[in-house]
Amino acid sequence: MGLLVAALLASLLASLSIGDTVLSPIRVLQALIETQGGVRMVVVDWRLPRALAAVVFGAALALSGTIFQTITRNPLGSPDVIGLTTGAYTGALVVITSGGGSAFAVAVGAILGGFATAALVALLVAGRGALGYRIVIVGIGVSAVLAAVNAWMLLRARLEVAVSAAIWGAGSLNGVGWAQAALPIAVVLVLMAILFLGRRGLWLIELGDDVGASLGGRMGLTKASLVAIAVGLTGVVTAVIGPVAFIALAAPHLARLIVRNGTAHLVATALVGATLLSAADIIGQNLVPKHALPVGVVTLVLGGVYLVYLVIRTARRRL
Repeated sequence: MGLLVAALLASLLASLSIGDTVLSPIRVLQALIETQGGVRMVVVDWRLPRALAAVVFGAALALSGTIFQTITRNPLGSPDVIGLTTGAYTGALVVITSGGGSAFAVAVGAILGGFATAALVALLVAGRGALGYRIVIVGIGVSAVLAAVNAWMLLRARLEVAVSAAIWGAGSLNGVGWAQAALPIAVVLVLMAILFLGRRGLWLIELGDDVGASLGGRMGLTKASLVAIAVGLTGVVTAVIGPVAFIALAAPHLARLIVRNGTAHLVATALVGATLLSAADIIGQNLVPKHALPVGVVTLVLGGVYLVYLVIRTARRRL
């Protein structure tokens, strides 16, 4: 856990130091306590909101992933695999392409799109032993359909709207400042606090429905509440930076290599997710000189490799 905290602080400091103007860590720390000056403007006004957004949003995606993996009891049960991220993108696209593209309207559209997708997946698998691979397969199918709908909306939109939505749809922290990040960060922190206060529900779900109910848990309400939190986390993040893959899938697995269960696992998951998205953003900004890549492109490449590995490992275990 100490190493995870150190890695997160190192990635945060690196994101504040590296850019068109490279600053030493000492100069960055000095700028954080200064009240004026050009370096302070670069660090506090330009880089800090993006760096904090990467940290908080990475933690949010990771916690959303661990909720779905716990409920579905499936290592592939993350929002980006079962279609919730794509559904949130669909909701945002409906708002953007209809001409009502204010930041608040896009956020509401993304959240509603995520909830609608979750409801659709639940409806399609209701009463059919939804846990395990069934919900993942149904989610992948729903995600494919929604991806086609998204492409159709982009093709029918005005050129400038389609280009803007397509760039945003790659998942990017470019242009994220205090005006775009402050409120979403606050909302995400509230949802994360609610999750940590209700962490007993995750523990009961891990024990199984029968054991959880015997210990006084209202399993149906608990699962619905946790799904609402997870969809809210995914929807808010998607509304601000677009769909970002890999983080929700991989962070819970990596965290379990360090801490097996309990509250510490949630903390470890949040730290891993925050570090992964922060590091991916640093790579995206600096991998190609003078051409910043969207963070979603970096996470998608890493996530594709990890997903193949996870599928192969899971299949071998089942054999």
